[in-house]
Amino acid sequence: MRHRKPLTAAELAEIYDREPTPTVLRLLQEIHRLRSTVLRADQIRRMIGKQGSAYVAGSVWECFERELDAEPCVTDPPTPRQAAIIDARMRMLEEWRKNGRKG
Repeated sequence: MRHRKPLTAAELAEIYDREPTPTVLRLLQEIHRLRSTVLRADQIRRMIGKQGSAYVAGSVWECFERELDAEPCVTDPPTPRQAAIIDARMRMLEEWRKNGRKG
């Protein structure tokens, strides 16, 4: 599934202004939480730098690892819908391999 163009903070605020419901607020809080993780990853990237030096402040790295370890998308089992998609793609790959195609 291709991703849509990322939404800016202004676009997210506009969505809430149009639909100021508790459900939209909760979704925006989750988006904010995920954006914080992306900002931490960017902070680490800037610390590593373009030369690829391996130095990252320990406290920043530890915080990033804690954030990733707590991510449901890393730890949750697939939902039934996700499992069905995975199964369908695996069957497709198996068919391709039987017919000599590379996946």
